[in-house]
Amino acid sequence: MPTFWNRFWRKFDYQRQMHLLLLPYALGIIILVVVPAGISFALAFFQYDALSPPRWVGTLNFILTYTDELFNLSLQNSLALILLPVPLRVFGAFVLANLMRRGGRFLGWLRAFVYLPTTIPMAAYALAWLWILNPLYGPVNLLLRLVGLDPPAWFVDPIWAKPALILLSFWQIGEGFLVSLAALHDMPAEIEDAARMDGAGAWGIFRYITLPILAPILLLLAFRDAILTFESSFAAILFTTGGGPYYATFTLPMFVYEQGFGLHAFGVASVALWVLYVLTGLIVLFLYLIARQWDIGTTEETFVI
Repeated sequence: MPTFWNRFWRKFDYQRQMHLLLLPYALGIIILVVVPAGISFALAFFQYDALSPPRWVGTLNFILTYTDELFNLSLQNSLALILLPVPLRVFGAFVLANLMRRGGRFLGWLRAFVYLPTTIPMAAYALAWLWILNPLYGPVNLLLRLVGLDPPAWFVDPIWAKPALILLSFWQIGEGFLVSLAALHDMPAEIEDAARMDGAGAWGIFRYITLPILAPILLLLAFRDAILTFESSFAAILFTTGGGPYYATFTLPMFVYEQGFGLHAFGVASVALWVLYVLTGLIVLFLYLIARQWDIGTTEETFVI
């Protein structure tokens, strides 16, 4: 005789059962994302230091944030670490995947070596690069001195601090490399074979066939990388430069952190946090519009093999 639970589950069709399985994830999103976001939006209209009751100030926090020079500087630094490094990082991952798409024992080890930095926690990764780019005894500067070059001070120099962070970020291309490699293996080999029969060289195949076909995937990777850079760059900057020197690497997440946990101005921090939300939303909206133009869908038929 069927149990009570068996009779209960039979009343639901497959789709409703799938929706119930997604319920814990939806609850997690609501509790950990939606509710904190709503609270931070409400705090944007209050003066609150976590020690005294909130006091209504209206749009004062918005004015204080907009007129703060550090806020404008943090916004510029955040965009500087995204606009140029993200496309270079995605394109570099794609080029590496194209070079290592063929099998082989040593290529397999190289693939693992490219992906390995992605598995390292950001705190440990940043501390390792703090030693690698040390101006006095770091291996990079020692190597530059051996070849007769004058090494930069990297994280200590305001001019070289951003390039040091960009160089640090180039080593975490494992996920983009893996996605690009899977996309290259999924591309029909007959297309390239036909191009070779027509006399196309390796560069021509890469430029006029491989790159245009995989351009939508590279676009998705670029926008994903740009969104994650807002979050992942905070730990790297905190452990390497702390926003310095002379605020050269002071980004928008650093501004939120300093206002909230340094100055206890949670209202101003909430305003800056919502600016970060809006920038992320604009990136997602831009991605959606381009995806619609290129007919990139996420329906069930997309994932049917």
